[in-house]
This record gives sequence, structure tokens and C-alpha cells, in this order.
Amino acid sequence: MPGWPTVDRAADHDLVEALRRADADAPAALFDSYGERLHDYAYCLTGEPDLSADAVHDALVSAQGWIERLKEPGRLRPWLYALTRSQVGARLAHRGTPPQGPPLPDLDEQPDPELADLVHETLGELTGVDREVLELSLRHGLTSSEVGAVLALTSRQAVARLARARDHLEIAVAAVVLARTGRAHCPDLSAMVDSWEGPLTPLLRRRLSGHIGGCEVCGERRRGQVDGGRLLDLVPVGYPPLSLRRRVIETSVSPGRDQARTLILERGEGFDRGGFPVAGERRSRRRRPRRLAPVVLAGACVLAATGAVVVINGGEAADKTSLRFAPAPTASVASAEPPAYDETPEPVPDQDGVTPSPEPSPSASRRSAPEDRPAATRPTTRPATLPSTPPRRAPVRNTRRPAPVPRLGASCPKAIDGVAQIGLSARGAAVSWVATASQGLEVSPASGSIKAGGSVRVRVTVTDPEEEGDGRVSFTSNGGTSTCSLNWDGSQPDDPGPPDHDPGPTPTEPVATPSGMASSTSDDMNRE
Repeated sequence: MPGWPTVDRAADHDLVEALRRADADAPAALFDSYGERLHDYAYCLTGEPDLSADAVHDALVSAQGWIERLKEPGRLRPWLYALTRSQVGARLAHRGTPPQGPPLPDLDEQPDPELADLVHETLGELTGVDREVLELSLRHGLTSSEVGAVLALTSRQAVARLARARDHLEIAVAAVVLARTGRAHCPDLSAMVDSWEGPLTPLLRRRLSGHIGGCEVCGERRRGQVDGGRLLDLVPVGYPPLSLRRRVIETSVSPGRDQARTLILERGEGFDRGGFPVAGERRSRRRRPRRLAPVVLAGACVLAATGAVVVINGGEAADKTSLRFAPAPTASVASAEPPAYDETPEPVPDQDGVTPSPEPSPSASRRSAPEDRPAATRPTTRPATLPSTPPRRAPVRNTRRPAPVPRLGASCPKAIDGVAQIGLSARGAAVSWVATASQGLEVSPASGSIKAGGSVRVRVTVTDPEEEGDGRVSFTSNGGTSTCSLNWDGSQPDDPGPPDHDPGPTPTEPVATPSGMASSTSDDMNRE
């Protein structure tokens, strides 16, 4: 970013060593190297100068107290950005309000107010993390691994988010830039904005953005004329107040500020293995799997105990059924009679020691009757049912065919005798083309459209056929670019008229067989 001091990696190592030695000049050197950068980053997150200054103050003071936690001195830069982001997040969470982002810049001071307003609006459409990736990569010069360390992402995730955010910003701005300068290169773009004057409306800008994202010609011009890094220069820099440097130095080295320094260090977040701060969300997300293990273990113990009780109860019930009879299952509780007991006294043996056989009592006869004896019942144990596994479905293959790609073919004559014709054909999809001739040649028609599989003829005339010369005719379209090189010897024969058949294609560009789908312009020329 212009105006910021340049700090190389070797200077980062020197700063880390000075902070670890607790040099008196280390806090001043640290602020001079990174104070403005960190304040601009915090200002982009909050949009409030006072809150940004307090966050940078605490981040730089805590960097001196936590420098021993940094494992790699070469990662000082992303470590400082991570500390600043942690301080900003803690203040926003304590206040309970979401970040507002930077305010709208003063458009009167911008060289292009329309582009500055569009950049500010497009950045507001991005999510918080995507915008931070864009800011840290293009505005602050951090690598993908450093951005991932600041935002708790992998390098691959940081690269993917950067590509998505950069394309969103550049395509939105390219809609305005190409509407001003790119009408002559793309017929479709020209047709969309020819009748429009003044600033673009949001609806028209979205339509142009959709066209630029799918047009090869406009996409190449967008990559050549629009750069995301330069677009972020239109966002004003959030410079820190002049008193912030003095506050940081006093809190870091003044003995009277020991209590304030201790409070700042105690409010700090946790740290990961590399020494980077871990926010509250990341700590809870990391601890969640550890809490899950005891819960699963307790659930398994409960299931095991329940199964053991069922097995024991089932075994005891089976043993008891061999000795006792259970009432019939159809008998109700109210109508069940208590079992009859034999009240006949036990017989006493006589003097000879013979025990008389007792007479059967009515109750005993009733009890021994087979028709009155209840059936023995055993507890039925249902087999354990396992949860049914849903049938596996065959993966659905994507049967959609890719969209056809337009291709432009041109059949060029080897020589021209004053007047010649060039055949154009479209393959794959419809093609919109624009012809450009060098000096000495005239082309008619200069633009047009060809349906997929169709062809059209273009008439080329030499403006001064009496003089020998050469020239080129270029065709630019959404199906590619083709060029025909022509030369003439200075003779002026009569107009040969349209040939009976299309000239053969040049070896460099194969041409499909014309299908008779030429536009009305080519038919008029053929009638001539």
C-alpha cells in the first residue's frame, strides 16, 4: 500500500529478538513498522477510529508480553494481525453490535467518484471472511498461508476465497469500465449499452456483469484493464491518531503502567501450538469432541447395564416357571380366586406304626382335576431387533451435456483482384462478429451474427486496385479471432460477382460445410 513503511522478513527477525530481550526501543520500532497497517486493518473491520485505536494499542502491548509464545519469528506479521483481529472481536462481542465496516469515502476527493462508490458497494456485498481475505492479500500483502493463519483457514481455503472475492469485485467494476471503452469489441455488450447514457443502474450493471463473466472477449479485456489491487487503492487508508504511538510506548515500558499492562495480558485469548490467538468460537469448537467421548461412554454403560438386567430377569423367570403355575392370561384380576389349600390335618401313625392313608378331600380332588389345572406359562422373550439399514441408492450421474462452445471459422482467399469474398461459419453455438480491415481495404458488412451451423460471406474491396499492396482483415467474435492476409498485384478486373461455392478453408482453420443459414445481409450480397 503506498505510504506504508516497507518491512522485510529479516527486519521481522530483528524485531522478535529485540522484543524477547525487552529492549527499551523495541515498542517504538514495532509501532513504526506495523502501527499504520494494523490500524487500517482494524478500521476496515469496525469503521470506528476510537475502537480501532484501542484494539491496536492492546495488540501491540500484548505482543511484547506474549512474544515468547510465537514459535516462528518469521511469522511475526500474521501473528500481529491475528492479535489485532482478536482484540477487535473481543470489543465487538462485549458491546454486542456487529461490525459496521469502513464508512463511505468522500466522493468529492476521488478522481473517479462512480468507481469509488461502486468499489465500496461491492465490498459491502462480500461476507466478512471473504472481505478480510481480499484485504489481507491485496491491500496488506500477506501470503495465502499467512492469511490462513490469521483467519483460522487452510491455505487452500484462503486461495479459494480470494479467487471468489476478487472475481466478484473485478467483474462488478468491469461492467462500468467496459461500458465506457469496450463497446466496439463485443457486439452483445454494445447492444446492451448503446442506448444508455449516464451512470449505470444496479439492474443494468448486474446484467453486464453476468455477460462479462461468460464472454471470452470481455473476460480478456477485464483481466487486462481491471486489477483488484488497484481497486482497493480507492478505499481511503485508516491512519492512526498521532497519540497512539505515545500511548503504546508508555504502556509498554513505563513502570507506572504495570497494572494496565497486566490487565491487558490477562484479558488475552488462548493460544494454539504456533502461538496464534484462539478466539472463543474456535476454543469451543475444539473442545466439543472432547466432551463427546464421556457422553458416548456413559450411554454405552447404560445400554450394557440394561441388557444385563434383561438377561438376568429373563433367566429368573424361566427358572420359576418350572416350579409354579401362572394364571391363565385371559382371567381378570377381579375374578381370580385365591388358590385352594388342603386343610386336612396330617395323619398320625397308630400304635403299630402304620400310617393310615388319608381320604381324599374335595378340595384336593378339585385341585388334582386335570380340567381345572391352569396351564403353565413361560415368559416370552422377543428377539432383539436391530435398526433397519436403509437401502443404498445408486449414485445419480450427471447426464447434462456441457454447453456448446461457439467457434468462428473463416475461409480466406489466397489473392484478391480488386474484389473478393471471405466466408465465415459458426460451429457449436451462435457467433456475433465484428470485422476490422487494414488501410487500403473495405469490408461490407462490418459486423453481424451467424446461427450455429450457418455461414455468411463478407465482401472485401480494395480502395485503390491500380496499386500493388497487401493488407489484413481481422474478425473478432465470442467464438475466437480469425485473420485473413490478402495481397493484390495492381490489376483491376471486372467484378467477378459471388462465386458458385465458398472458397476452400485455409490450412490453419478448418471450416464446417455451410448449411444455408446465412443472415439476411449475406443473402442481399449474393443477390447483387
